[in-house]
Amino acid sequence: MLVIVDDNVDLLEALKQLFSITHEVSTFPAGKPALEFVKENIGKVSVCILDYAMPEMNGIELARKIKAVDKDIFIIMMSGFVDFEKVEPFLKERLIYQFFTKPLNIPSLVKTADEASRLYQRRRTF
Repeated sequence: MLVIVDDNVDLLEALKQLFSITHEVSTFPAGKPALEFVKENIGKVSVCILDYAMPEMNGIELARKIKAVDKDIFIIMMSGFVDFEKVEPFLKERLIYQFFTKPLNIPSLVKTADEASRLYQRRRTF
């Protein structure tokens, strides 16, 4: 299952339609309800696609809280405002699996999410 969090509801809807073809998808416009959903669905959520810049809780804060619930979940971060140098340390510490700038490269995002979902399933079976 994929969880997508972005305060841009138009982007959320577009990504939900895109990923619903091959995945079960839940979308949230804010971090708190997404985190509660992950807690309620431990072992079912394999990938979280998070926006970096959101009100209340940014994507890095949310990623840390999600990883505290399930360390195996893959976090894909996206942002239209943050440059790679700012998120590079989070990639190195493996908090984030992949980072995408907006506008999104949709084929690459889909490929990355599919790959992460398969890797999560493999981790859970061993």
